[in-house]
Amino acid sequence: MDMISFLPNDLLFKILSLLPTKDVLKTCVLSKRWQSVWMFVPKLEYILSDRNADNWSRWRDVWFVDKTLISNKAHVLESLHFKLSRKVSESEIGFWVKIAVGKGLRELNYELSCTIDEPIRLPQILYVCGTLVVLKLTNVSLTDVTTFPVRFLSLKTLHLRSVIYLDDESPRKILSSCTVLEVLVVNRDRNDNVKTFSISVPSLQKLIYDGTCPTQEDDSEFVMNAPSLKYLEIVDHGYACRIEKMPEIVTANVNAVYWNTDNILSSLTSVKRLSLCLQSESLYPTGEIFHQLVELEFCTCDPEWDLLMTLLKHSPKLRALKLNDRRDGILGEPLLHWDEPSSVPETLKFGLETLEWRNYRGWKIYEELAKFILKHSCSLKTAIFSPVATSLKKKHGMLMELALMSRGSKTCQLVFG
Repeated sequence: MDMISFLPNDLLFKILSLLPTKDVLKTCVLSKRWQSVWMFVPKLEYILSDRNADNWSRWRDVWFVDKTLISNKAHVLESLHFKLSRKVSESEIGFWVKIAVGKGLRELNYELSCTIDEPIRLPQILYVCGTLVVLKLTNVSLTDVTTFPVRFLSLKTLHLRSVIYLDDESPRKILSSCTVLEVLVVNRDRNDNVKTFSISVPSLQKLIYDGTCPTQEDDSEFVMNAPSLKYLEIVDHGYACRIEKMPEIVTANVNAVYWNTDNILSSLTSVKRLSLCLQSESLYPTGEIFHQLVELEFCTCDPEWDLLMTLLKHSPKLRALKLNDRRDGILGEPLLHWDEPSSVPETLKFGLETLEWRNYRGWKIYEELAKFILKHSCSLKTAIFSPVATSLKKKHGMLMELALMSRGSKTCQLVFG
């Protein structure tokens, strides 16, 4: 007998949980010990990817899922994962989900390839599953969710990717039912039927929101009220946002195009680590101070240098500044010059310890800003530049220019990446 067969059942179940269910079932031919082990595996994963399968193959796949789900004897079904590149019927997926819910399902991950035109609806019993802790949906229709009760009393993690709703009320109803939700991931679909996407979840601690494919309406809006939020990642090209203060926020990564990005900034004043990529017209919220900010990443693809200087001025604890062209220079060379501020921010003179400039292109405005920062940063310990150049000669020229710039800090070490 092989050595793995001597392992205790609990450890065998954990090992088999890492495999697709079809591979798990194959172990029953190894020996008598293995004949029933597969029935107790608490995590099931089904991969149905053959789009050109004939009717026999499709019936066989459905029979296989039926058999293994019904036969599963795990004390609690910890996870059920569907990875589908071909569509199954709503009656089939409904039957499977009902069985799983009856077995105390804790996590459902449903992935339907977005190349399939029509998303599928899941059974109503899923939306009142009291044991569900994690729910991840991709390419699902929630157009009927307003017609039946929704109660996610134990749900802590929710992913909504390429989901189609009936209207603005649909996502609001789903989220309002999640009374203990901590993690939310949203990837909007271009035609998801939502004009104002509203997230109001008092318990939420982590949000990743991608609205780069919103509805075609010019006045699409993002609304958020999450006072317990600690981590925020937002990518959105909408019209406007309305975001309430987040006093617990620690880390935020914001890449957004709104007419009122000052609303985002005013909601983030408690943040410690901030990454920003905003449109050039973005304004700083009057009177706000970033009392806790220690690390700032500022995108140079379409920069508003006055905004950067104001952030430096109002961030008394800032120690690390990172400049980065996150769009790889696709907008071309920025303005040929910049207006040096009449006064040097105190944070720049006495607080900044680390400067990192990725995708440094050596443009005139970049040189002017680099000179200003190096000259006035009296506490700077390290300045790292990672140049982008079309030739070694040009790269060498940029590095020489940087090396010859005067530095306010005698101990500053210049590093070329």
